[in-house]
Amino acid sequence: MLETIGVNSIDQLFDSVPENIKTSQLNISGGKTEQDILKDFSELANKNKKLISFRGAGNYDHFVPSLVSEITERSEFWTAYTPYQSEASQGTLQAIFEYQSLICALTGLDVSNASLYDGAVAVAEAALLALRLSGKTEIIVSEGLNPQYIQTLKTYLTNSNAKIKIVPLSQNGNLEKADIDNLLSDNIAAVIAQSPNYLGIVEDMSCLSNCVKIKKALFISVVNLLSLGVFQTPGEYNCDIAVGEGQPLGLETNFGGATFGFMAVHKGFEWKLPGRIVGQTVDINGKRGFVLTLQSREQHIRREKAYSNTCTNASLNALSACVYLAGWGSDGLKKLGSVNISKARYAFNKIKTIDGLEAKFKNAIFFNEFVFDTGKNIKKLQQAFLKNNILGPLELSAFGKNFKNSLLFCVTEQRTKEEIDKLVEILRTT
Repeated sequence: MLETIGVNSIDQLFDSVPENIKTSQLNISGGKTEQDILKDFSELANKNKKLISFRGAGNYDHFVPSLVSEITERSEFWTAYTPYQSEASQGTLQAIFEYQSLICALTGLDVSNASLYDGAVAVAEAALLALRLSGKTEIIVSEGLNPQYIQTLKTYLTNSNAKIKIVPLSQNGNLEKADIDNLLSDNIAAVIAQSPNYLGIVEDMSCLSNCVKIKKALFISVVNLLSLGVFQTPGEYNCDIAVGEGQPLGLETNFGGATFGFMAVHKGFEWKLPGRIVGQTVDINGKRGFVLTLQSREQHIRREKAYSNTCTNASLNALSACVYLAGWGSDGLKKLGSVNISKARYAFNKIKTIDGLEAKFKNAIFFNEFVFDTGKNIKKLQQAFLKNNILGPLELSAFGKNFKNSLLFCVTEQRTKEEIDKLVEILRTT
């Protein structure tokens, strides 16, 4: 290579680099044996702390059965990409098809696309879909939507003529029908509501959906799929588009990623869906097979007609959810949801007995998150939690002026009675 470019040595190659910005000689030791390397990495890994998490806000510490990694770590699946000659990869396509089928079964809707990048992107893509379907230019968004989702939605719509209207939460932490009615007009493309919302409160989605449909707007629900084992499905309350974050279904928290987003819609909307759809068909011999279908929206087919920039999908993470759901089954998912509710309720009832802590929404129905106001020093509390290897609740001052002294707790099926009692004791004595 040096000879080809007319240079005699590596040193000569870098002669033009000024001396004052060149690095000094790297102090790298010689090679090590595999045993030594494994020992070094083991010692390094042991420096990590395993924290007991009481924090959620969109990313949750759930138990991931070993069945999930047993499937997803097979070499056949170790890529997020569908080959461009996709029909040659029947196993990958079938896995995505099964994922889509489970999302439809869980949400009660007719069509699911292959997975999106994450929950925030799914919400933004749902808004764009509603704008395409309706031809209108305004979106109503609940203040109870995850703030990161709202920010992503604003980013997506920055250079469009679409407008976003934020409907505030009531003093009870939920949406009121009257507040949505005040914002509804003939130019509203859709209303986006989250349940359980960012504060953990379960919304009356049937009431909200009926309210929206009267004005002939679309209703977009942002849901925690794990909660659908217990609460009404989007299909049951006549939602048009259901979206959200898939991380609770078989994915570790992993410092916030990588995850996947899901989207399901009523039949008739599939032609304008972003991303990919895998369909089932038969070959010339009548044998079942799988294909990418409705590809006119795809960038690599007709880029000028693409509906979004979602040109690949997080299929490895979606496969985790597929295996997770298949493993739990319908009854198992219901039991899992019930355990989340009961453990969160146990923690809630314990915390409300502590002086200096008061439930912000006393009569709210919640899934596995809830909010308390406190007169205690929040910074001191968090330090006490970390000292005891606990990742404490999220401090909510950034959420709004009425949440300056508020904490968002999360309790999943992972938390034991002993861990909850330990949290309560720290709250009581700090």
